[in-house]
Amino acid sequence: MTTLTSLQRSEAQRNHIVDLIDKACLRIAPIWPLDSFVAVNPYLGLIDQPFDTVGRYLEQTVGESLFMDHGWFADKIAQGEITDDDLAQAAQQLDPSISLDTIKQQLAVHRQPAPALPLVTNELDRRDAPPVSEFVIEQVSQFMANYYDRGQALWHLPKEASASLFAQWRRYTLIDRSASAVGLKQVRQHLLAVPSDAIDALFWALDQINLPESRLPDYLFTLLKTIGGWASWCRYLHFQAGLHGESQHDLRDLLIIRLVWVALVIKETSSAGRQQWRAKLNDWFDPAKLVASPSATATASTKAQSSRIDEILLAAAEQAFRRRINAGLNRQPADAPDQQAERPTVQAAFCIDVRSEVFRRHLEASSPGLETIGFAGFFGLPIDYCRMGESEARLQNPVLINPAYRAQETGDPAIAQHRHARQSRGAIWKQFKLSAASCFTFVESAGLSYVPRLLADSLGWHRSSLPPDAPGLTPEERARLHPQLVKLDGGALSTQEKVDLAEKVLRGLGLTHTFAPIVLLAGHGSSTTNNPHRAGLDCGACAGQAGDVNARVAVQLLNEAAVRLGLIERGIAIPRDTRFVAALHDTTTDHIELLDLDQSGIESDQLSSLTQALKQAGELTRLERLVTLEAQVDTVDAEKQATFRGRDWSQVRPEWGLAGNAAFIAAPRWRTRGLDLGGRAFLHDYDWRHDKEFGVLNVIMTAPLIVANWINLQYYGSTVDNLHQGAGNKVLHNVVGGTVGVIEGNGGDLRVGLAMQSLHDGEQWRHEPLRLSAYIEAPIAEIDKIIAGHDMLNALINNRWMHILHIDDNGIPHRRHAHGDWRPEPI
Repeated sequence: MTTLTSLQRSEAQRNHIVDLIDKACLRIAPIWPLDSFVAVNPYLGLIDQPFDTVGRYLEQTVGESLFMDHGWFADKIAQGEITDDDLAQAAQQLDPSISLDTIKQQLAVHRQPAPALPLVTNELDRRDAPPVSEFVIEQVSQFMANYYDRGQALWHLPKEASASLFAQWRRYTLIDRSASAVGLKQVRQHLLAVPSDAIDALFWALDQINLPESRLPDYLFTLLKTIGGWASWCRYLHFQAGLHGESQHDLRDLLIIRLVWVALVIKETSSAGRQQWRAKLNDWFDPAKLVASPSATATASTKAQSSRIDEILLAAAEQAFRRRINAGLNRQPADAPDQQAERPTVQAAFCIDVRSEVFRRHLEASSPGLETIGFAGFFGLPIDYCRMGESEARLQNPVLINPAYRAQETGDPAIAQHRHARQSRGAIWKQFKLSAASCFTFVESAGLSYVPRLLADSLGWHRSSLPPDAPGLTPEERARLHPQLVKLDGGALSTQEKVDLAEKVLRGLGLTHTFAPIVLLAGHGSSTTNNPHRAGLDCGACAGQAGDVNARVAVQLLNEAAVRLGLIERGIAIPRDTRFVAALHDTTTDHIELLDLDQSGIESDQLSSLTQALKQAGELTRLERLVTLEAQVDTVDAEKQATFRGRDWSQVRPEWGLAGNAAFIAAPRWRTRGLDLGGRAFLHDYDWRHDKEFGVLNVIMTAPLIVANWINLQYYGSTVDNLHQGAGNKVLHNVVGGTVGVIEGNGGDLRVGLAMQSLHDGEQWRHEPLRLSAYIEAPIAEIDKIIAGHDMLNALINNRWMHILHIDDNGIPHRRHAHGDWRPEPI
């Protein structure tokens, strides 16, 4: 094999190499900042390949696992959760040549990790000295934290606006003398020879590394994964730029930084060390020489079978889970409610979030005349939100789409001025406490005054951390501020635009007839303390924010007389006595707060009945959740117990979030009403009979379903391999960059995904890592048509990153195996 030096490459060859770099970057999934921490599919850049193929690839390149260990599956088989029939059917579907005996024999074999792609930095690691491989990651991570700081650092890294990420790193590293501590004595001298232009530096580094072009894709991907947290952050910046039609090359620069570090280490490595590394590298790229353990050679075929058996075990566990759902869905059309039936007393719309399933179930049981509706928590409003006195708005709709409108905070300008003054004083006081001048005198003189505060925080006397819009305001002031729907430029919407938006909201909700006197739109948020990942517990459809803004804007829109008049022409007649009401569901305490009641116009007896039903449902939901969180549940005062968890600054799991999620169901509510889904299903109300052109179905399958898949695979990845796809131990988290992310301990790479405490209770896994099973009650031909027309959805389903099932009129699920190939599921 031959390689070309930078002098020998033509312009077309150089462009081809840069293209390889950019393709490697696109295989990294983004991660959102802490103030909008939404779930992301950690395998987003790999979904164009089959599930088991990616499993083998990740194991062989970076040592990452895509499956639970065999002991986890063996326990489920021993407990009877997974039956021989489940295993046999899964094998028949994935690889009929694999027998049941072979599967069970494989279970007894401890999975041996394949050797990851060798890196030269690992060759310099010695037991009697600091690891060079860890130092390189630490050096890059410290620079990145300084470079992207969002106000946390008191001393800021000097930056030139026109300089690239790579140029800034080169300047930073030239004055950084820490490399000598790990034996890299000549790094600064070698770095002087590296061009300051990133692309020129790329080819300088490739000349030193000297790899054939055919080996570059795997090598580049492996290098990026060594600094995967910061790579994901840069991928987020790239993703955001793409939404606005712009370009962003920080991720490319980060990969070039890693390549330059490899080249610098090669120059510091002895000739024998380089030869040893290249020999290992050649062996890795030669499957015939690659060994999985010191005593056994693994051929490509045996590795493929092993990976396929792992997927068979996973598929069997998923089938066992679906069997419980399939039986509950088996209802006849006669079970559907009569369209001429008595008018419901209340219609309450909640987010499709799995936590809402529990509350909806108990609310319906508490008030039989009440109906609940499942819909994405942003209520179909593509908006951002801007507070008074501020110029930047925050997103309040799914991160996959750009906002089309703005919710502008309105009210007394004096309130905004008071808020700004209070927050400014708080910032000044905080800066003083952290400054070098006050470090000794302040602690000695004021330390004792903090004892009451410490006691109050430890005993949960203080309230939980305030939501983003609350600091600097009293509760009375907050109640006097309201979001108003405007255009992005601040202009007013025409009545026609409002009617268009209102129609879209109502058709998405499935509310086009038989309106109740009260229609409740409940967004959701959380209340926790000392929790950097708080936004991850809020509404993902609202970009990691609480959904109260969306609920309030939707209610204002749907209560407007001119809008209702315009809706009549669209075939939607809202009765005069119907009032829409906004609410916020706190998923930590399961308390529902009704919002803007002074503007609702609801009769007191109606309000009293609704409040009582919400209170009773909250009590039942709290009890159901607390038994999974507390060793002893106070059945008399469960609300106090749940509230304390949210206020306790030492609490590592105030709630379980979306742990356990495994199903998505888009069907009429009568299909699932009364069915206990254990808080494991995303429930989206949908009746295809009222969706003539299947526009709503298209939106459901290409937006909420994709978001649910992202959530599902984030929890999946964080569970099966928390080291690579999770955030480690929450107790050790330290925030970097203000809102950029967290590191574990005092250094290392940026952590992605979820902490162990969000998945494991210390004794057993609380999240069961299963791929999402999406049930949709709609004609098969329309489902197939939408899948074929959407690239991401097509890749997710055809490459087995999720399962799609059709529910027929009799409630029998049929799982899709290929386009047009749907087979009945066991019940």
